[in-house]
Amino acid sequence: MSLNRRLYAWLLGTDIKGDMLAPDPQMSCTLEEHTAFYFHKYSRQFLVQALISILQQRGEETDTESVVAYLRPFRILLSLLDKPEIGPQITGELMLEVIRAFYRYCREMLGEDADLNSSFTGNQMTSKIKENKNASEIIKTVNMLISSMNTEYLWDYMSRCFQTSLSAQTSADPATIVLTDSSAPPSVSELSSLILFLLDVVPLELYSEIQTQYLPQMLASMLHALQSNMILLSLSELTQGLRACFKVLSKIQMPVAYMDMEAELQTRDGYGDPAQVVKEGPVDEEDAQVDDADGEEEEEVQALNGEEEQGAGPGDSALPPLRSEDSGLGLSASPSEQHLLQSREGGGQGLFPEKDDVWRKGGSMEGVTHIVQDILAALITRYLLRLVEKEKKQDEEGQADPPPTAPAGRPPLGRQISVPQFKEKLTELFSPGRPKHQQQQQADASFSPGGKRKCGDPVGPDWGAGYVSRDRGEISEACRQTFTAACHLLLECTTFPVYLSEDEVEALYSSMFRSVGSGEDTFPLWLNSLMVLCCLSKDCYIQHVAIASLLELINHSQSLALVIEDKNRRYKSSDTNPFCGRLQMVTLPPVYPRVLKAIEGRTDFYQRVAHVLWEQLDTERREHHISCVELFYRLHCLAPSTSICEDIICVALLHKDKAVRLEALHRFSVMWHLTREIQTSRTMSLNRSFDRSLFMVLDSLNSQDGSISAAGQSWLVRALSLNDVVRILEPVLLLLLHPRTQRSSISSVKQNLTIGNLKLPSCKERATSCNRQSGDTMATDSLSQEGLLGRVTIVDREALWAEVEHAPETRPPGECGSECDDTEEEEEEEGRTRDEQEEDSEHTESADTSGAQLSTDNSSSGSTPYLQRPDCDGPAPGRTPNGLWRTDSERTQASESLSSDEDEAELEALARSRLLRQEQERREAVDSLFRHTLLYLQPYDSTRVLYAFSVLETLLRSNGRPFAEAVCSTGVDTSSTAHLNLICNLLQRHREALEGRSFYGRLQTQSPAPCPHSLLVELLTCLCLRFLRSYYPRRLRLGPRDLPGNRDVQVKSVEVLTHLAQQLVGLTASPEGRSREFVRRLLAECKVQQYVLLSLSASMYVSQRQGDPSGEEDLAQGPDGLSEEQLVNVGRGPPWSEHPLQMELLRLLRVLVVLEHQVWPGGAGEPAPVAPATSPLAREWQTAVQFQQAIRAPQYVPAQPIPSQGMFVSAAARALQPRYGYALHGPWVALICAALPYLGRSLAVTIALFIAQICKNLDELVRQYEHESMKASHSWSPKRENIAPDYPLTLLEGLTTIAHYCLLEDKKSPMAPDPADIRNARNAIIEELPRAVNTMALLWGVVRREETQKKTLDSTPGGCRNTSTSVYFRSSKILRQKILDFLNPLTAQFGVQFMASVGAVWNSRKSRKTSKNKILPVASESHQTIVELVKSLTSLRTDSILQLVKEVVKKPHQIKGDQKSTLVDIPMLQFSYAFIQGLSVQSLQENITPVLNLLKESVQLNLAPPGHFLLLGILNDFVNRVPNLDNKRDTKDIQEVTQRVLEMVGGVAGSSLEQTSWLSRSLEVKPQPQVCLEQDDPEDTDLCDTDAQASAMVSSSVPSVYSVQALTLLAEVLAPLLDMVYRSDEKEKAVPLISRLMYYVFPYLKNHSAYNTPSFCAGAQLLSSLSGYAYTKRAWKKEAFDLYMDPLFFHMDPACATHWASIIDHLLTHEKTMFKDLMSMQSSALKVFPNCEQKAMLLKRQAFAMFSGELDQYHLYLPLIQERLTENLRMGQTPSVMAQMFLTFRVLLLRISPHHLTSLWPIMVTELIRVFVRLEKVLLEDKEVPKTLSKGGGARVGQRRNVVVFSQKELDMYLSACKFLDTALSFPPERMPLFQMYRWAFVPEVDVDSYSGPGNSIMEGEQECRPHIVRVMEGLRYRFGEQNGAGEGMKPEHLKFPLLTLRSVSSITQLVPFLRVLGCSFRGPGTDPQPDLLPVAEYPAANSNVVLWKLEQVIEGEFLECMDG
Repeated sequence: MSLNRRLYAWLLGTDIKGDMLAPDPQMSCTLEEHTAFYFHKYSRQFLVQALISILQQRGEETDTESVVAYLRPFRILLSLLDKPEIGPQITGELMLEVIRAFYRYCREMLGEDADLNSSFTGNQMTSKIKENKNASEIIKTVNMLISSMNTEYLWDYMSRCFQTSLSAQTSADPATIVLTDSSAPPSVSELSSLILFLLDVVPLELYSEIQTQYLPQMLASMLHALQSNMILLSLSELTQGLRACFKVLSKIQMPVAYMDMEAELQTRDGYGDPAQVVKEGPVDEEDAQVDDADGEEEEEVQALNGEEEQGAGPGDSALPPLRSEDSGLGLSASPSEQHLLQSREGGGQGLFPEKDDVWRKGGSMEGVTHIVQDILAALITRYLLRLVEKEKKQDEEGQADPPPTAPAGRPPLGRQISVPQFKEKLTELFSPGRPKHQQQQQADASFSPGGKRKCGDPVGPDWGAGYVSRDRGEISEACRQTFTAACHLLLECTTFPVYLSEDEVEALYSSMFRSVGSGEDTFPLWLNSLMVLCCLSKDCYIQHVAIASLLELINHSQSLALVIEDKNRRYKSSDTNPFCGRLQMVTLPPVYPRVLKAIEGRTDFYQRVAHVLWEQLDTERREHHISCVELFYRLHCLAPSTSICEDIICVALLHKDKAVRLEALHRFSVMWHLTREIQTSRTMSLNRSFDRSLFMVLDSLNSQDGSISAAGQSWLVRALSLNDVVRILEPVLLLLLHPRTQRSSISSVKQNLTIGNLKLPSCKERATSCNRQSGDTMATDSLSQEGLLGRVTIVDREALWAEVEHAPETRPPGECGSECDDTEEEEEEEGRTRDEQEEDSEHTESADTSGAQLSTDNSSSGSTPYLQRPDCDGPAPGRTPNGLWRTDSERTQASESLSSDEDEAELEALARSRLLRQEQERREAVDSLFRHTLLYLQPYDSTRVLYAFSVLETLLRSNGRPFAEAVCSTGVDTSSTAHLNLICNLLQRHREALEGRSFYGRLQTQSPAPCPHSLLVELLTCLCLRFLRSYYPRRLRLGPRDLPGNRDVQVKSVEVLTHLAQQLVGLTASPEGRSREFVRRLLAECKVQQYVLLSLSASMYVSQRQGDPSGEEDLAQGPDGLSEEQLVNVGRGPPWSEHPLQMELLRLLRVLVVLEHQVWPGGAGEPAPVAPATSPLAREWQTAVQFQQAIRAPQYVPAQPIPSQGMFVSAAARALQPRYGYALHGPWVALICAALPYLGRSLAVTIALFIAQICKNLDELVRQYEHESMKASHSWSPKRENIAPDYPLTLLEGLTTIAHYCLLEDKKSPMAPDPADIRNARNAIIEELPRAVNTMALLWGVVRREETQKKTLDSTPGGCRNTSTSVYFRSSKILRQKILDFLNPLTAQFGVQFMASVGAVWNSRKSRKTSKNKILPVASESHQTIVELVKSLTSLRTDSILQLVKEVVKKPHQIKGDQKSTLVDIPMLQFSYAFIQGLSVQSLQENITPVLNLLKESVQLNLAPPGHFLLLGILNDFVNRVPNLDNKRDTKDIQEVTQRVLEMVGGVAGSSLEQTSWLSRSLEVKPQPQVCLEQDDPEDTDLCDTDAQASAMVSSSVPSVYSVQALTLLAEVLAPLLDMVYRSDEKEKAVPLISRLMYYVFPYLKNHSAYNTPSFCAGAQLLSSLSGYAYTKRAWKKEAFDLYMDPLFFHMDPACATHWASIIDHLLTHEKTMFKDLMSMQSSALKVFPNCEQKAMLLKRQAFAMFSGELDQYHLYLPLIQERLTENLRMGQTPSVMAQMFLTFRVLLLRISPHHLTSLWPIMVTELIRVFVRLEKVLLEDKEVPKTLSKGGGARVGQRRNVVVFSQKELDMYLSACKFLDTALSFPPERMPLFQMYRWAFVPEVDVDSYSGPGNSIMEGEQECRPHIVRVMEGLRYRFGEQNGAGEGMKPEHLKFPLLTLRSVSSITQLVPFLRVLGCSFRGPGTDPQPDLLPVAEYPAANSNVVLWKLEQVIEGEFLECMDG
């Protein structure tokens, strides 16, 4: 301490005691004066130099390890500072050296190479110093030194040093140097480094004034000095100075007093910290902007940033600081503030002003910003841009290009400049096709219109006029650094607030937001120059820094303006202003909102910058791509419209030049990849994205140009590989999740309607939301007028956030006032009018405008309740208040009141309840189809949703696998991806709406899951399903395009889901289990299969109901109010309007079936049963039970796959029914065919129903083909729907695929099916095979008909070619081939089943035109078609077919028919019969063995009788067509087969016989009715029917119905068959067989009962055919003769007479003596007759024997005959004998030639005359011999004259005599010449009474000769009178001989007509006065052969007698 005192004394000139040494007489009056004088004169200079030497350590070697030498100078200074007389005096001179030493010491301690300004940041250097102990000691010591001084001294000193160093460079005046001798003058760079160093190491927190007051003033002074002297500063010095200023700025803090006051006000007011509000980050900039339309008025702005010309010098007088209000657009500092420092110094107050002024209006902090702006403007105009006028002037003067003028040379600012106001079309600005240098020239030229340069640039198209950019070579690296530092400093300055009074705030607000006046607008110079630099700079680095700075300023300004405006609005709206009379902290926006508005509306700044940045993305400037893309995205987020940046990209992407498009794709790819981190960062504003550009790039994937699509593909693949799928899908998901697509479940809607709690948007809110949405959607597209980008739509995320967060007013339905109702009606009318007007042009509008149209045109729907309840105005009549219809009508009430009987009432009640229950069940089934549906709450823009789905479809089509992998692995995680915040918010809102809650308003935060779906694939799947399930409600008023649009959306959603499922199939095909488990969970959680099946069923129901005209009327109201079906509006379109959706659903099902199988390989569903079975058998049983439950369930069963669902099976069964539409049959067939390997257990039941319907449809087509004119039986006629011409081919191919899969082994199947399932399916197919074969036969018939027509046309020249009546069968060749393709493969393995099916089909084809007499069926045309079809099968040869027939006949399959099962053995034999008949003789000869085998094995079977008949027919046909068999073995086989077959048929023939007694071999006919072949069946039944009935019987069960058929068949076949089978030398072998057969035949011939007539006729026919072969006579001769002699022989049917005539003829012919024996036979031999009848009966049989012969066959026996006749006449002339005698005479006339009959005529005439005379006598007996009885007359005459009674035998005799006369007269005269000699005796030839000719007189005594006919007529007239003559008064007829055809007469008068005709017919011409009145027969007959045939018929009938009952 003593040393210090000595030092002080030495320096101050005192001794130890304190006395003065060498005092000055004048200056040393006192000790203080002496010490001051002494120190200043003697000590000070040496002390300063010594201290400087110590600080500089001159001549000393210091050790960095020892800190003492470094600390010594500072400790000495600390000691000197303790002495007030020394320390403060030298501090000012030493301070600079102290700081220099301090800086140097620390640098040495930390290392000589350490740059303490640039190497370390503040925190790094602090940590470095802490690590260095010595440096820490030095800093502590210096801090002690500094703290010993005043608080502001250091910073005031450094500020003055900074100003002094700048002034020293400006002026050479020594006065400006602080100390010239003591230390070297500092440079700007050195001072900047020292300031930077001090700010890092000196603690500033000790005194708050340093950071709040002194540093702001220091910064102001430094910036003012830099601005004043920047002309002569180098760029590096300027950069250093700006960096030092930035460091000072970074240390400035808000004053504590102001902050306390602000906090106090905040707690009182309740608002947040405005500073925090400012720092919150980006705020919505667009909401604060005013519409550009208001900018048409001119603005009047005063520019307050004008500067006076200045000459900065040290001697300038100080000016007061500027305090006036800033009223201009610019906020540049006033030039007067540049002399703030001098004014302070001149005032004697030091550098810093009052602390309150620093943060006030016009204070240091506000001035800082203005100064930095001026520095920036000067820097740009001096170094970076060049004035065009300046260049021209210099060129004229020939001067070199000097540096730009100093600010002093600039013209004064603030002059008002007028500019025209207009808006530019953005699309005219850019031309991407031009080269870059042309674009640059054009851009440069646009800034050079000429004229005088203005400091305040005008607002308008020439805002940057007069500038050009300097070349890149003219801009140095130092210049870049300087500009960067200035920009950073400006950005930092704008973040500091100022404190304003209430009036100042009002003035500021009016200045910022004042409405535009009529004045002129200018931009401040700094802003204008920065804008020009952004657009024109040729240096990319400079340009990017400028753009980044300006964009940050704009963003900052927008945010601050929003805060100020919000504050002002809130304070004005409140009653009290909390800041009244107090200061407010306000951060001033660097660019006022009005200036921003001018930039947006009156300049093309944003467009130019965007264009510049887009052009810099070329390949030449790759090093700038990162910053370029960041700026482009920042510009996109800040631009006033999203279209500004996107238009540039889209125009390039749509350019006509392919090279430009490819370049645009490349640039987009660069931009896409470089914005990845920006867009995924949560700190950036994510309100905008490049949606339209992205959509257009995705559209390029579908480009027809390969290179364009390839470029898009490469980008997409790379983007997906880099996990960009969220970025790609985000705009798509926003379209799909738009609020207007909100929907509610139908159950919640129904519940809300039931309880009347449905909340609807209020009238006002709906109108405003409609308008707002229309405005949002309209203002998106600036290029829509060109139609280029109109189809691409984007979503405004900011508007979307605002819309969903706003909670709309809700009201119960029906509470809207009358005023609202009026507006609704008006809006509805306007909406309808607009709909009609814009309907034609809506397709040309863009997607955005169409969305707007939808929201505005359909405003009526937005302003009306979405469900208008029918009872809003009160209950309507017939409706209850709750909306139910009254169902009790007057009729039901009356019936209830009138029902008196309790039982009837109970029955009616039961019936009613049953009907009601059935109706409820039907309604429940229908409603269950619609319970899955969702209902939209308002119309939405379907075009946007369709576009979103088309984008998804493009992604899945072009890069399906990568896209699917990406969405399956990418989660919906908002924590990692900021894109999905809005997505998850919308998802949660949609979920709320589904549950019936409100979509809008704040979400409930307590919901457990913020996002419902964990992965993107789940989200996409659920969205597709939601759109599929969504419908409009029935009573929502819709536009004409809403319903079709929604239908299109449903179809598109299914398409996307199908593509997605296809990709999932590919993913799950790999054996890894992870993806399978994931897809299994996806299907289960999203309920994909359930919703798809429900949608398909509902759509099928809708299409069926639309096809039914009464479908709409069926929409009855349910018992509990509205039913689900009533709520859903499915439209009233045509039935096929649902077909597109169903087709897509079928494609989706086709994929889902495969996907299910891959996910659940076992075929079972996901959940296991509750109690899993242990054993395999139990598991199988459990699975079977679950399958049965699922396939019967009407609803979806979660545990089962799609093929096992009852919904699917029932849909497949109904799908092909015509009422669901023919257009869907093809897709259904494709689905079933594709799903065959995956159907599993349901394979059999599904395909059985499906195949049956296919066959029905094909049959219906064939029926239409056959009966085109007939209408179909059902109402759904194919005429109403266009059917594809290849429709039958489609069904045939499906039938072929299904059948072959189930029946044949398919090696190409993707999987091996379960053998049990295939077995069941095979059985089902075989069961349906007859139906399929029937269909094939029908189609084959069509093919045959078409081919026949074609051949006919080809053979007919000039014939019409289009004769086919059906378009479906024109391609007969293809159809033929398809049929064969179906059948040929089946016959190899299933030939037996196929032939059995052929038999069943054969049986079903009834032959309607077959003759009834045919036992063997004649194949109809349909049967022939079947035969032709079988013959056409290449896989079946003839022997194979016969072999298969044999197998079927041996084991006939029971084919299930409609009612009962039938055996096919008989139809099979019928087929084989027709088949063999159709074979050629050669083919038969080649297949003898198969035919014989068929017959051999078949005859051994227990066949029904028709089967034996068919075998006999086959055998007969075969034998007749193959007569000569060389092989004896074959001959023997045939004989054996023939015997067996004939015996079987014989057994059938005897089936109607029975034994006469027990143990008796004799048989008799059963007394039962027999089937007559000739009877006419009214139902036109065929023998095939009886065959079918009997085919199920065996031969032992009542086959007697077939005995007649067997006899008939034997009659037809037996004789010729045996004749062919047995050769001439083997005939005798057949006799025993014939005898055995005749054993069954003769009993029928013995029975003449009426019931036996059919068998009798058949037996006679059989015997007749056999009797024609002589070798057979042994078998039947005796029995036949016995039958001939039977008394009842002539009791037979007329049809049998011919057969018996043949039999008797053969009998008499084969036995030569038989006729003679017959004629010689005595009547006594006929003992069975009575005696009186024996002669007559014998005579009749003899006559029949002669009749059975031929002409003159027995003329040799004529003497014998005459002898027998004479004998009969002589011995017994009874009437019976005489009747038979005349019959014999008639037979002789027919069978003996006239010349052989000469000897018989006298006998015949005599007998005839005798009979007539006898008759005459009887008639005239009482006339000639009165009162006496005739002797032997045979007739008794009564007492009265007219009564004569003849016996029946006498009548028969007279009738027989008349018939003989009739026969004789009937013969032509030339055939009967002898009789003409006798004719006159019987018939009159001349009328004697009327004859007046010559020779009329009669000789006396002679009697007149009168014919016997005349006499008999007189007798009859006498006896019975004229009136009794039968036929008297008859009109003459054309009569022919023979005249008398009566079989018998009951009265003699019945002969009168015959006698009268004979009396008139032979008179000569002219003898009759009235010829027209008399009946005359034609004589002779014109055709003698006809007469003879009639005589034959009559005489044959004469032999027959009436049969007994």
